[in-house]
Amino acid sequence: MSAALQSSGVPVIAPARSAALDDAVSAIRQGIPVLLMDATDRKDEGYVVLAAELATARSIGWMVRYTSGLICAPMPDGRADELDLPSMVYANKNPRETAFTVAVDAAEGVTTGISATDRAHTLRVLAKSDSRPSDLTRPGHVIPLRARPGGVVERPGHTEAAVDLCTIAGLPAVAAVAAIVGGGDSSSHTMASRQEVRRLGAQFDLPVLDIAELITHRLHHGDGFLPRVSRREEARLSTAYGDLISINFLDNLTGVEHTALLGTAAPGPTPLVSIHGPCASAGLVHSDTCACREEFDSGLRRIASAGGVAIRIAQKNSPALGAHSWRREDEAAGAAILAELGLTSIRLLPGPCDPDVLAVSGIDASDDVGP
Repeated sequence: MSAALQSSGVPVIAPARSAALDDAVSAIRQGIPVLLMDATDRKDEGYVVLAAELATARSIGWMVRYTSGLICAPMPDGRADELDLPSMVYANKNPRETAFTVAVDAAEGVTTGISATDRAHTLRVLAKSDSRPSDLTRPGHVIPLRARPGGVVERPGHTEAAVDLCTIAGLPAVAAVAAIVGGGDSSSHTMASRQEVRRLGAQFDLPVLDIAELITHRLHHGDGFLPRVSRREEARLSTAYGDLISINFLDNLTGVEHTALLGTAAPGPTPLVSIHGPCASAGLVHSDTCACREEFDSGLRRIASAGGVAIRIAQKNSPALGAHSWRREDEAAGAAILAELGLTSIRLLPGPCDPDVLAVSGIDASDDVGP
């Protein structure tokens, strides 16, 4: 952190998590089922999720009782390769592109493979870091699923959500999942409604989590192994506006580097902050017709004088000349950088960033339109 920000006495904050996500992570760590809902415009289905490492005959028996009974084991794509788990079919025509592999049983320690005891044992074998392909027989009664590398940010499905939950909980990234079925005479032949899932959670005191909350956490705070952004090089710059401290941040989600320019003056308890995305018109041809260039330059001038931070968010595919692109993940990257810099209360200068998005990272942003 720059001396200017250190002298302001602003504390470094821990990543903020929603209460629902905290409850879900705590349950996963204890081997307690979590009920996971996807979006209403997707399948709008609820799944039971367990950490495979902590699967027991009792927890799998409960899962079978309240779900379809078809138990799958989401895991990272690379782990499926290590265990030699090829795709179930050559051409996946599943409408949601769920990546089923061949079904497996544990090679030892099971009988028929279908009982709750046997399936729990197979799940634990899948979760063990030293398990090898020879520790499994094919076909079997547990179906592994390959999760996308980008987790729920890349694909907002139960497969990726289950792997992300286990990772955030600090457990092996292998889960057990099964779809929750409806209860009662009128709905026993359908999947459980959102209301039924919540009733099941209340009946057994189990956390219910929306995948949307997991996506928000990933965008702001990272995947459990790496934070959303990591600090890289720092340098002092002399500019037309005065001396600035330049800090590069690697975006562990997109792979690009963002730049934060810090004023050297002590900023006080609510520093000025300017956040902008890439602008080809301003950066390449120095167009005076682009409002974002004027906003960024004006903010940088004030920050150099009064202290604060100006952030340029980079994108993998920069917008065309004259065009602008500002996405949810860009705003979250800006929030992650501010959190890494230890800012909890700021004055937000004009730009595309939404103060409500910054609040997810625990940052209180008030608008500042200039002197």
